[in-house]
Amino acid sequence: MQFSLFNIMALNHESQTPQQVMDTTKEAVRAADDLGFDAAWFAEHHFSAFSICGSPLMMAMHCAGFTQRIRLGPGVLVVPLYAPLRMIEEIAMLDAASRGRAIIGIGTGHQPHEFRSLGVAMEERRERLFEGWDLLDMAFAEKRVAYDGVYLKVPETVFSITPSVVPELYVATHDKVVMARAAARGRPVFISAGPRLVDVVAKSRAEVIAAAASVGVAEDAVKIAVLRYTFVTESRAEARRASEGIIAFMRRMRSLREDYPPRNGIHLDQIPFPGEPDVDWLLENAAIGDADVVAERLLRDIPVLRPHHVAYYMGFTWLPGTSTVRAVQLFGERVLPRLRQASGNS
Repeated sequence: MQFSLFNIMALNHESQTPQQVMDTTKEAVRAADDLGFDAAWFAEHHFSAFSICGSPLMMAMHCAGFTQRIRLGPGVLVVPLYAPLRMIEEIAMLDAASRGRAIIGIGTGHQPHEFRSLGVAMEERRERLFEGWDLLDMAFAEKRVAYDGVYLKVPETVFSITPSVVPELYVATHDKVVMARAAARGRPVFISAGPRLVDVVAKSRAEVIAAAASVGVAEDAVKIAVLRYTFVTESRAEARRASEGIIAFMRRMRSLREDYPPRNGIHLDQIPFPGEPDVDWLLENAAIGDADVVAERLLRDIPVLRPHHVAYYMGFTWLPGTSTVRAVQLFGERVLPRLRQASGNS
């Protein structure tokens, strides 16, 4: 079982600068490398304060220069928005720069405003993902491609650089057809748990298992990856602010599903949504608080979800960057060893 740090790199409030977000992310990744996290992921989002990371491969490449052992990669590449051959070359460059530490996530994307600005039709996204994915697998297996798809027409092309070892490939999706394809190809499927109770997240896991079964893949052959929100702090005031940050983050994320997200410039409006958690519920149930509280709540995931990989996101708060880096350090020192022991790979 693998444990990773997830980085969205959001501008959580208007006084925050991209440079501050960049510096905090780098320090968090450096700490994760030192503390034994297995991987660090970098999300891809465009044209809003939800994230300043328009190029997760570029960010992973940068972090390869000051880390030693942690795997690095995009979580995820929105494949329909890419020229796939260039994407393949850039993945190979990351693998070389990191000396074999690349890890790759792919997905369809889900934000209409990104597709509109980049000139790609949302209704084409699944098929464009599949065709780019075909090219990715072909290039890594054979070091050359030739392809005649609906959207991608590629003549015989030979690559001068491909990964020395094929990176582990993850697929993030809510689409059951994509889940089935991932399971059939033996790829882990990423599901988002956020701050939800484990019994609720288990329903998302069951959807993946059912999709896999539809293409003849048995449950014990399916790999599940989970994204969890967490924040370790010894301060009750910080725990409350972190809970407020989760609510704001979830509201902004839902805004991005709209064709035209409600916004003021790059900053998204916070629109309350039905069934959203409140601060007191999060403090009582989410993985927020001191190390003992966080460990006890996250340990519930392991026997129920049986994940292959869990990624932890800690950058949703309005707290200073130093608090975020400290949360990563406390997690690595006091929570991660317990999770490893419970998973049987301590």
